[in-house]
Amino acid sequence: MRSGARFSAAVLGFDEGEQRLLKSIFALSENRTPTFYAYVFSRETPADIVLVNADSPRALNGWLVYQRLHGAKNAVIHLGGPPGPTFHLRRPLLATRLLALMERVVTEALGYTQALAISVEDMGRSVSIHTSAASAAAPRLGQAGLTALVVDDSLPVRTQMKLALQDVASHVDFAETGEEAEGYIAGRRYDIVFLDVVLPGKDGYELCRLIKSHPEKKSTPVILLTSNSSPADRIKGKLAGCDTYLIKPVRKATFQSVLHELVKPRAGARPSETAAGTRYDAAR
Repeated sequence: MRSGARFSAAVLGFDEGEQRLLKSIFALSENRTPTFYAYVFSRETPADIVLVNADSPRALNGWLVYQRLHGAKNAVIHLGGPPGPTFHLRRPLLATRLLALMERVVTEALGYTQALAISVEDMGRSVSIHTSAASAAAPRLGQAGLTALVVDDSLPVRTQMKLALQDVASHVDFAETGEEAEGYIAGRRYDIVFLDVVLPGKDGYELCRLIKSHPEKKSTPVILLTSNSSPADRIKGKLAGCDTYLIKPVRKATFQSVLHELVKPRAGARPSETAAGTRYDAAR
């Protein structure tokens, strides 16, 4: 099982334009987990991933030479060309699609375990809200008809957040990109919003500013989710107006505490609005 979260990526046969795009994709990954960086050729150490321009015969020949030097590797992505036995991505080359495929490659081929949204020892447990006598006397959040929005481009994280929220919200929407999240934000008012910091398109800071600048939605609690939180990140989050940060993986007790602090059950909630009727939209 691979424990490190940084992976080198060799690129074979790409023109200058696509090389610049690949460099920008690597730079984007520096603010997320796992991280990818450009491989520097070495006879002793192979790259973790190899990206091959499958539309270029010269690049395909270069891949054969690489295999003879380092042995057969299964962590190779062919961009363009016909689908084959390796991982394959059709053109046009899109940053979001390539990052998602690279994360899949390191997970399936190299045994990398992705950072969790909720701590692994807390997975599978109900995240109900019963931390004090006072809260036990109050209606459960799930009974109050609360709505939540989760914005994260990682399917495992969205799945984990779905499990974490199933007992505390009656309606949850999920979005993969900043632009998709904008549509949800414009269409309804949420009781709490979880934003991944690094997203395709508009990032979490931009979405947070969008919510906090809206006259009717600025009181909505916004939680930024991140795997790597530096002092600079926290300053940016504060300037954007976020209510707090959660560092992935989040402990269940921390998750509960934040919900209790930021979310108030709606007045006049009906007992029939139970978690059994919870609806989850776009949890894909």
